[in-house]
Amino acid sequence: MKKKKNSTKRLALLGILTAILIIQNFVPFLGNIPIPPLNPTIIHVTVIVATLVMGTKDGMLVGGIWGVIRMIKAYTMPTSPLDLLLWLNPIIAVVPRVLIGLTTGLIYRLLQNKFGNDRIKMAIASVVGSLTNTIFVLLFIYLIYGQEYASALDVDLSNLSTILIGVVATNGVAEAITAAILVPLIVKPIKKIK
Repeated sequence: MKKKKNSTKRLALLGILTAILIIQNFVPFLGNIPIPPLNPTIIHVTVIVATLVMGTKDGMLVGGIWGVIRMIKAYTMPTSPLDLLLWLNPIIAVVPRVLIGLTTGLIYRLLQNKFGNDRIKMAIASVVGSLTNTIFVLLFIYLIYGQEYASALDVDLSNLSTILIGVVATNGVAEAITAAILVPLIVKPIKKIK
């Protein structure tokens, strides 16, 4: 009976998280914080929270759900021709999002005996999970569509890596800091209730 109750609870949580991801992706300004000139996303926070509350496997599943939702958004509501090129590829849209759950869970587990303060552990794991998404999305874009992406940005392919490193240093760092602040604030009360 207890196993069935836990399974029902897990499915309910996954449903709620999926609904949150859909809202964050399709409702303008709910998945991003428009801080000119940056536009950091906060959608990865949902995946990180899922990982720290439900475990690594479920975090990876929620990350995969986000990736599929991103592909659907690129197909149904492209904001540029690059959306169709980049975000319909599951290697770019799904794999980095699954890796958020994996790296967040692994780092958090690795830090269990390193620090006494759980908030610090969650913040460090959040930074790693966030940067995992940014770095792997940009790496896969560079490896798979480097020439096309460079042409769309009107830069030489030899300069594309410098531009992508700049994106990691600006948006990527902003997203990681956002995750490090928000995730402990969200997860700590949920863990107390749980």
